[in-house]
Amino acid sequence: MLITALTKAQAPPVVAPPIQPVLQASGAPVLIVPPPVQTFTPPIAPVNSAAGASPSLRALFPDIESACITAVITHELRAADLYKLDPRLNDSDPTYNLTASGAFEMNVSKHKAYKTLNSVLLPLNTYFSILTVHTKGSLAAYFARHTAHLVTLASEYEWAAVLEYHTIFFNRRRGDMLEGSYTQWGEPDLALLAQSVFPHRKQISTGSSLKGPGKRTNGTGTSTAGDTCRNYNFGRCESPCAWKRMHVCSSPGCGKDHPLTQHPK
Repeated sequence: MLITALTKAQAPPVVAPPIQPVLQASGAPVLIVPPPVQTFTPPIAPVNSAAGASPSLRALFPDIESACITAVITHELRAADLYKLDPRLNDSDPTYNLTASGAFEMNVSKHKAYKTLNSVLLPLNTYFSILTVHTKGSLAAYFARHTAHLVTLASEYEWAAVLEYHTIFFNRRRGDMLEGSYTQWGEPDLALLAQSVFPHRKQISTGSSLKGPGKRTNGTGTSTAGDTCRNYNFGRCESPCAWKRMHVCSSPGCGKDHPLTQHPK
């Protein structure tokens, strides 16, 4: 039995006969493709995934709630909620309302009123600062243009109309930023201006603001008679000027009798 076992152990391995290729009717072999190996592909995170505010970003804005910073960088913060970026409100005494369920909730309606230009500018500047730091890009110029644009509008038109324009314009830019575009912040929306702002020019001051026949002041007691009319230079003021301003080109060193829009380039 030992000799039989050794003989089986030393026997050469049995080799399976080669597999004959399957032939098609034409006689050509059929190409057999093995099934693909299943591999795991991790999902790709969306561009605007809410990863939250980084510690460095929170450190730069310690007076702003982390959730508010996250809402800014994910473009979820609406124009009506800008007051949340105003640190002055943290120092004011909050008021509370009693709800139908018997719970108390903070009344923020007075903050959402935005009765003055300053109530918008301060949180808006904080909003722009957060975006500038987060994107690490050269966006400050576009944001500065929009801020200057709002200041100019508020000086010439009724604040309620300017606030409506700001709210709509702000919320439209959120959609642009979701697509990665920020340049529209620096471009006034002329169609929206014509609809919401231009029909609501401030009324000319009377009474104490009149300093003699035909003279008007700018609200600080200074006559406007020697000033260049900005509206004329953009084609928005007819002659003679209702503000008694000069209708001449505002281009530096020009002063000729044509608006800035017709200045030779």
